[in-house]
Amino acid sequence: MSVLVQDVLDALEAIAPERYAFSRDKIGLQVGDPRACVERAVVSLDRSLASVEFARERGAQLVLSHHPLLYHPLERLTPHDHASRTALALARYDIAFIAAHTNWDAAVGGVNDALASLLRLTDVSPMGDARSETRTKVVVTVPREATQAVISAASGAGAGEIGAYQRCAFVAQGQGTFVAGSGANPSIGGRGAPETVAEDRIEMVCPGRLRRQVEAAIRDAHPYETPAIDFFVLPDEPTMPTGRIGSLPKPTSLLAFAKELDDVLGTRSLTWGDPERMVQRVAVVGGAADSQWRPARAAGADCLVTGEVAQHVALEAGEEGFALLCSGHYATEQPGVVALAERMKEAVPSVEWTVFEPRPGFAGRPF
Repeated sequence: MSVLVQDVLDALEAIAPERYAFSRDKIGLQVGDPRACVERAVVSLDRSLASVEFARERGAQLVLSHHPLLYHPLERLTPHDHASRTALALARYDIAFIAAHTNWDAAVGGVNDALASLLRLTDVSPMGDARSETRTKVVVTVPREATQAVISAASGAGAGEIGAYQRCAFVAQGQGTFVAGSGANPSIGGRGAPETVAEDRIEMVCPGRLRRQVEAAIRDAHPYETPAIDFFVLPDEPTMPTGRIGSLPKPTSLLAFAKELDDVLGTRSLTWGDPERMVQRVAVVGGAADSQWRPARAAGADCLVTGEVAQHVALEAGEEGFALLCSGHYATEQPGVVALAERMKEAVPSVEWTVFEPRPGFAGRPF
């Protein structure tokens, strides 16, 4: 059976849900047809021309990249800027492009879990910024014989999910009354006469982003011509934080930890803090995440490992006694790319998955 780009998107949604991504992030299918077939795919940290050429050489139909290709609308498709050149190359070779960015940073087993695992951290837990998701509760009344059909329709559109449970609904019995006007086409009773119907009141939670499709699904399944559907706004709920915090096997000096970090990641870290200071609780947030030092400190971390640190951030953290280790964007996120490829192999085994690792000094990888 052929695997479609849409099948890959569905598998990715189960691994790194869209709701984990920051609201301004650009993820998902950015180039290509969701109905196209996929036999081979390349997983890459960056949306580089080199990764596209690598995919072409291997006969791949898809590039799954951590970093998105399109952050802003393109005014023109010409070979004069990087994003346009890359998009043109993808179209020329008929290669689809999918981005899994902050949703994969935050996901279980994602970028920061992979980094924590490499550092042998224990007692690892989520830490740091998380997207807040708007939640609603949908309430609808329905004739009792149609209750289960409406619950199934709403659930199929994304309502009724609480933690690891699906199709969650509260049902209360009551009576509904109405008078059908001259222009109505009632499914129960006739026009002009009062009707009383045994009805159920159904309540289900619904992510705000799914409100329209849940409402449409309820209307399609509901026997009434004009069902009464209400949405009530609930307090926002944070999703999975992007960072992780855990413990080293034993306390060690900041200097010794920095050396071990470099050995594990194959990099040369810049470190701010007292070299002799003992550290054990370590926060990790791959990529450009120096802003996470305050949440890391609040979570009880002794230091933060990240990929980029601005000078003013290093100054502020240092003057407040918090240690920072800057190990490079590539070094802190490439392990997560390898982990993503492994997860996709498990989820879509009929596709041949290959990790793109550029030569040191090229395509975003430093030496």
